[in-house]
Amino acid sequence: MSIIFISHKLAEVLEACHRILVLRAGQLIAERTPASTNRAELAQLMVGREIRAPKVEPQPPGEAHLRLSGVTVRGSHDRAVLDGIDLEVRGGEIVGIAGVSGNGQSALADLVCGLQQPSAGAVTFFGEEVGAWRPRAIVERGVARIPEDRHAVGLIGDMSVTENAVGESYRRPALSRRGLIDWGAARRFAEGIIGDYDVKCPSPAAAVRLLSGGNMQKLILGRVLSQAPRFILANQPTRGLDVGAVSYVHEQLLNARRAGGSVLLISEDLDEILSLADASS
Repeated sequence: MSIIFISHKLAEVLEACHRILVLRAGQLIAERTPASTNRAELAQLMVGREIRAPKVEPQPPGEAHLRLSGVTVRGSHDRAVLDGIDLEVRGGEIVGIAGVSGNGQSALADLVCGLQQPSAGAVTFFGEEVGAWRPRAIVERGVARIPEDRHAVGLIGDMSVTENAVGESYRRPALSRRGLIDWGAARRFAEGIIGDYDVKCPSPAAAVRLLSGGNMQKLILGRVLSQAPRFILANQPTRGLDVGAVSYVHEQLLNARRAGGSVLLISEDLDEILSLADASS
């Protein structure tokens, strides 16, 4: 049998393939063998520029932005999906959560997003213990969310790119006037995300369901990171992205860290965790 193996993961391409063809913008850019190339060269060929590894510079952490103290969350059949978790994320640091899918990461993300309530323990955001917690209250406090499932949770497929771009921020004065959305400002906001994050789409008025999965993820990232958030929940933030987009996302997360923001990074990519995190669990 012959196999065409298509992947953004360069390590597995080098390991599994006999010949490697690089496509960019619909054109065949280069052909290599694993023995004649490496990850750095393939990345440069893919995106047309040098890709540099993220550089995490030491800096002292600030005060705790998120603190979980003995938190338990119960799922179906009253089974604990999080059991007595203690966790602290401080300003100016990235905390990575590693693990095989299905071992409590989704419950942790839902808890931080306000979609789950703890059955025991305490959750503190920015020094204030959380009582009745709702997603809207989290957004208003400067917490940004990059959800794991962009289709089911991150975006609404039949709404336009513009509508999805302002979905969490349309109440802000820059995007509304007298309680009504300023659609001119909303479109300009969406166009900014499209340009800055290289979101390939027919137009800001196009339905989001017409975008590829990777471009949907770029739209979510632009929506989140353009708001200068104080705390970022990044749940599988680079899933489905090419190596150039991954590098850009990593740099944006590090910029948020440098500015004193905090990041809770949930990822199944151990290279991503080890490259970015100040601490990991």
